[in-house]
Amino acid sequence: MTTLANILSIASGFALMGYHEPPANLIATSIIINVALTPLTAIVASRRGRSALRWTIAGLALGAWALAAVMIIPPPRPDQPPPDTPPFPPTSHAA
Repeated sequence: MTTLANILSIASGFALMGYHEPPANLIATSIIINVALTPLTAIVASRRGRSALRWTIAGLALGAWALAAVMIIPPPRPDQPPPDTPPFPPTSHAA
């Protein structure tokens, strides 16, 4: 049980804060924090053009780390049209 508590404390970010509690409290707190951060992670991911489902799963597993990652990773670039295509919509000079 101590190993699970250590893994969850690292995944949720409590290990960096020096949060030391009995393993049962640490497990419960880590799970609650990860579940609470999951919707926020999914919303940020979808607004930045990422898969909300993938980031929901990452948020459940990694909590604050997933939220930080989705905020740091730049959004994907939109596809650029080839340079020889005319601009769209046509300008007033097209007629």
